[in-house]
Amino acid sequence: MIKDKLLALRKRSGMSQQEVAVAIGVTRQTVSNWEQGQGAPSLDKAAELARLYGVTLDDLANDEVSVVSSGRATCRDLHVLERFVGKRVTVGFMDDDERGAIVGAELLGVTENWLRVSYAQKSARFGSPKVVEQEIVALIDTADVASIVAEGA
Repeated sequence: MIKDKLLALRKRSGMSQQEVAVAIGVTRQTVSNWEQGQGAPSLDKAAELARLYGVTLDDLANDEVSVVSSGRATCRDLHVLERFVGKRVTVGFMDDDERGAIVGAELLGVTENWLRVSYAQKSARFGSPKVVEQEIVALIDTADVASIVAEGA
């Protein structure tokens, strides 16, 4: 949901609600309301938030895009990761002091702050023997990437 993304992205940026409010020209209470799910930003404010956080408007608005971030910002040399773009990889990460991994993901892109990956998530519906596969896009905070391994390596 957008409220969860807004909170995660703000924490990742290291900004307070007041700093975000000043940056995009709204009140702190408005930012708080968005983060609590009591309303959502208008299109122009959502675009400003996306620019502020270094994501696309689609990343912000699309419920099928998740954000993986512990909020620890760090500077990394990312040129090595760019070689994996377009390849199937396993990405190991630390999220709030818990290890996680996304296996068999396609690395769609690398920016200063985010790895953008796409992967298939399988789930069963309650009471149904069918397994449904859903394509998920995740933005993984580059500060949280612990490892990346190309499939077949």
